[in-house]
Amino acid sequence: MATPALTAMDDHLSTEEVGWILGRSAGTIRDQVKSGEIEGSRITSGFRIPRAEVLKLARQKIEADAGRKLSDKELERLIDEVIATNEAVTT
Repeated sequence: MATPALTAMDDHLSTEEVGWILGRSAGTIRDQVKSGEIEGSRITSGFRIPRAEVLKLARQKIEADAGRKLSDKELERLIDEVIATNEAVTT
């Protein structure tokens, strides 16, 4: 079964989702947004990080940790899988 692609609603991800992707806590991601290390914006319910920023950060992490490059499509699929797996565990 194919994993659904990121939808228009997913143009911005939560700090929790970005934390899952980068292997950091949501609090660490919030701190990095506040300090300007990660591009993001404050909304009423927390912070949101643009999808393009998440793709950039995930690409940097994978290239540094695994030493391999992924296509945009592979990277988005991997991000979708990480989010889906963590949502299944936490809900």
